[in-house]
Amino acid sequence: MTMIRDGRRSDERHPGHVAGACADPACAAGTADGRRRPGRPRSEAAERAIIDAVLGLLSEGVPYGSLSMEQVATRAGVGKATVYRRWPNKESLVVDSVASLWQECPPPNLSDDRSTRDRILEYLDNMVEVMHNDLAGLVFSSVMAAGTLHPELLQNYHRVAIEPRREQLRMILRHGMSAGELRADLDVELTVRMISAPIVLTMKSEHPGEPLPEGFTRALVDTLMAGIAAR
Repeated sequence: MTMIRDGRRSDERHPGHVAGACADPACAAGTADGRRRPGRPRSEAAERAIIDAVLGLLSEGVPYGSLSMEQVATRAGVGKATVYRRWPNKESLVVDSVASLWQECPPPNLSDDRSTRDRILEYLDNMVEVMHNDLAGLVFSSVMAAGTLHPELLQNYHRVAIEPRREQLRMILRHGMSAGELRADLDVELTVRMISAPIVLTMKSEHPGEPLPEGFTRALVDTLMAGIAAR
């Protein structure tokens, strides 16, 4: 008997299907007897394939407005139902995919005896490293370009991908204030923007695709420290 599963018959193949070895956990033909293979690793593999598909399409110039869940499913080699089971809409999928590029930024280590200046430098060096990544740079530009027509995408991108990183910098600044290295009346929110904005402006607007000028990050931090350090 032909069964219906996830919107397609058990004897049908979705785009990208590989007989006997399909990465789509929802694929009825994933095994020789037509039954779905159980197990968390297959689910994680499918999620990674979907995220990679989104990042690949955006980096190749597919506009956010033209990107479809069907395109993503085809590129990932899974069924469209598999994508929708994990993400309810395109916006949440794109935001999570872009946020995955920033997961390698480590949280600040505030337990050692380094100076606040050195911690800020480490934070910016990590930020620059991620933004220098070709894929991250192309996807970041794609999301920024879509922001005018899709403000909700930009808002969610900031919430998921940017704010957690800003909070790391806030932690560094507040620790410096409590340690007496920074001014007690420091405006933390303004300082966060003063520290990171010149990096983004230089890398994405003035010199896209090029490395930062030699010594730029350290000169930036030293100039800012002259104004925000305790007196």
